[in-house]
Amino acid sequence: MDKFIQFKELALASRLKRLSDSFMKDAKKIYKILYIDFEPSLMPVFKTINDEKEISIGEIAKVLDISQPAVTQFVKQLQKKGLITIISNTSDKRKKNITLSKKGLVIIEKLHPIWSIIQKKVQEITIQKPASFLEQLSNIERQQKEYSIFNRVLDHLKTNVEIVPFEEKYAYHFYNLNAEWLNKYFYIEPYDKKVLSNPKKHILDSGGFIFFAKFNGEIAGVVSIINQKNFFELSKMAVSPKYQGLKIGRKLMNYCINFAKEQKWERITLYSHRNLVAAISLYKKVGFEEIKLEENSHYERSDIKMLLKLN
Repeated sequence: MDKFIQFKELALASRLKRLSDSFMKDAKKIYKILYIDFEPSLMPVFKTINDEKEISIGEIAKVLDISQPAVTQFVKQLQKKGLITIISNTSDKRKKNITLSKKGLVIIEKLHPIWSIIQKKVQEITIQKPASFLEQLSNIERQQKEYSIFNRVLDHLKTNVEIVPFEEKYAYHFYNLNAEWLNKYFYIEPYDKKVLSNPKKHILDSGGFIFFAKFNGEIAGVVSIINQKNFFELSKMAVSPKYQGLKIGRKLMNYCINFAKEQKWERITLYSHRNLVAAISLYKKVGFEEIKLEENSHYERSDIKMLLKLN
């Protein structure tokens, strides 16, 4: 039994602090997986500066109803991160106002959609039927333990991925995402360079396909199906490090498998390397089985070939 609940009103402040810490921890984890360098505790001051466009420390303290020294500390942290700019007050040069820097404007554009999701997920566990405050608090604590805000937001993000076909405007994403992946784990082979530099000629015009994963309107991952005349090869799959953790690779894989079934193909093949343990594990989970690798594979790096039977 939770001793805080036994203490009833006596532990109210401690329980609120514990719940606040739990929410802050979840928000920090959300920002981390999205590669957003931001501290959850800075949100009220940062958003206030954005809303007001230009505001002083004293005015922030007044609208947020917190102490001026506390606001000063938050402002120092924001300034250290390069998210704000201190400027002279237009009407009184002795006073200083705060506005968002160029970096701050970029960060807040990334944060706005995430804040909307977090707000929605917090509402899911806080909107309740009339009850005493302590009963409501107990219910919120229970829901946070059973299905945390972090997991609620993460599950929402995982479903907020759209798969779209190739368009010429995405060609540089095809090259950059794959080049980044290859340079991280191997190197760009001559065959890679040929295909990546002209995907239309070497994939699309040859009867192949390219699909992109979009998250919040941004290209987050890519995969291709190459017609190798005798078989269809699942290839050139890469996910931006910025969006790893959202299972976008799995979504791209499943999309290709379903697409292949719709085309009534009998099988699809892929080449990989045994050092890519996580990738090999994923392939096996969706049904790929190892088959004999030919001696003259078109990839120098491949040491394993896998096949998925679709019928």
